Amino acid sequence: MRVEELPGTYREAAIDLLSRFFREEGFATPSHRIAQNLDQMCADSTCWVAVAVEHGQLVGVVTVTTMLYVEWGRLGEIGDLYVVPEQRGRRVGRRLVHAAIGWCQGRGCSGVYVTLTPQGEARHHLSQFYGRLDFQPTGRTTMTMSFSCP
Repeated sequence: MRVEELPGTYREAAIDLLSRFFREEGFATPSHRIAQNLDQMCADSTCWVAVAVEHGQLVGVVTVTTMLYVEWGRLGEIGDLYVVPEQRGRRVGRRLVHAAIGWCQGRGCSGVYVTLTPQGEARHHLSQFYGRLDFQPTGRTTMTMSFSCP
């Protein structure tokens, strides 16, 4: 199994994986919006998308965005991490996270964070997964205001 930056040859498969991820987690983001956002991320030097490939098939995907903060400087965020169910427990997620961390370090980020949803915590115990990778809780609460997108 190898992890690599998303090549164009795997674009459709990555969209399928991300669409599957959002459906499984109960999010309503339509596939066409996922495709648009993925294309924008791939064209933006402050973002990164990588895939895990085994025997020519995508088995996982990770997305990363970086932002500038007064407190942190440049900080990376793992936005999405998905591993197909049949590959879970085989260290695919761990390899994708390590690749994301390496990419962020190469871009001068001072750290990497991830937001855990209540659904993700209940279904997958994500705080334990990320804790084993040395992520620490911040005690901060994230709040969002959403806008309608065309």
